[in-house]
Amino acid sequence: MFELIQIAFINVIAKFLKFSFELGTSFFVTKSTYGEFALILSYIMIFTKISSFGIQNIMVRDVPKYSNYKYIFYLFFNSSIIIFIVSVILYFTLYLFSFNYIIYYPIIYVIFLSNSFNILYSTYLRSIKEVKLWIYFQDINIYIIYFTLLAILYLFNNRELNISFILNIYAISTVVTLLSTLIYLKFKREFKLISKLSLKKMRYIATHSMPVLFTGLTYLIISRIDVIMLEKYVNLELVGEYNIIARVTLQILFFNQVIVSYYYPRLAKMFAQKRDFSAIAIYNTKFVLLSFLSVAMVSFILFIAIKDFNLFELLNIKNREVLYSVFVTLTITQIIYSAICFYGNILIYIHKQKMEYFNNLIVLILAILLNIILIPLYGVWGASIATSISLILGNILQMVQVKYFTGTLFISFNRR
Repeated sequence: MFELIQIAFINVIAKFLKFSFELGTSFFVTKSTYGEFALILSYIMIFTKISSFGIQNIMVRDVPKYSNYKYIFYLFFNSSIIIFIVSVILYFTLYLFSFNYIIYYPIIYVIFLSNSFNILYSTYLRSIKEVKLWIYFQDINIYIIYFTLLAILYLFNNRELNISFILNIYAISTVVTLLSTLIYLKFKREFKLISKLSLKKMRYIATHSMPVLFTGLTYLIISRIDVIMLEKYVNLELVGEYNIIARVTLQILFFNQVIVSYYYPRLAKMFAQKRDFSAIAIYNTKFVLLSFLSVAMVSFILFIAIKDFNLFELLNIKNREVLYSVFVTLTITQIIYSAICFYGNILIYIHKQKMEYFNNLIVLILAILLNIILIPLYGVWGASIATSISLILGNILQMVQVKYFTGTLFISFNRR
């Protein structure tokens, strides 16, 4: 329990910095520039998810199985080759299809490639249960560097910070963060960055991570496509304000993410050891209860902050009435999500991740169609409704499939 408290404290710092990154940037630039930043950041998150290829989840699952460090380094090296190949293909595809932002701001490639590599290599620390270090190298280091550079430029640069300045600062931050992670692994963990290249192993990693990629990518697209599609129907200022509320609401999952970072590696190990499903269910129920209750508690606190402490005013939100409806819709969604979000990982642990091809296709089509239908009718509120329905449906599909393959929902209130 003490370790969980430590992880929670470090996660507080990480989430605060990430929250400040997405929202705090708005205080350094104009409203329209921030709206463009929110839009580009949504694309960067999607590109990072594609190029990282979901491999980090496979590493968390597979690394505990092996005691041979050379073999583990071999896994990571071949994983890095896959990431590089995918990122290059993605960049040239975007360029050939004349994607405006990649043409105007080619630095975006540096950002999502560096982020992808950092996600992979920092995952080694998570896979060996060094969760606190994993949080630092993946979620803290980059924002410390970013805000340091942003503050220096803001204080000493006479010109207004435009989108190019912001992206360049972000790129430098991602590169320095990646180098810091690699240096730490190399000299403190004796991690071998270069190993044997194996097409067979690359094929194994790619085939196992592909369904995971589609899962993560689908949910990321669902959480970001609303911002992207809103650009066509509302002005950039309202896009920026919607993004602020969406990111504020996402912080409701803070304790859920702390609990996930602690429990998932242990849950993966129980499946790797082929423990009895009833024992896993008892253990998993602790996670579910902690996750649900924590999210419900934070939701209530945030509701009070908005109603009684004028949080919207502090965030400089002008369209408060319609964005309050967005807040309520997304909050209810997060509470439900917190209780059923673990089924996707269980599909990975029971080696049924290929079901995610079907799940993600259904959910992604639904998300796009709902946004197309609801945004013209209800604007930003329609975007939040589309996001909510799609997110919950995806988790319900995973729940049904886990029940079908295992005969249990991994929820049990029996004590041993």
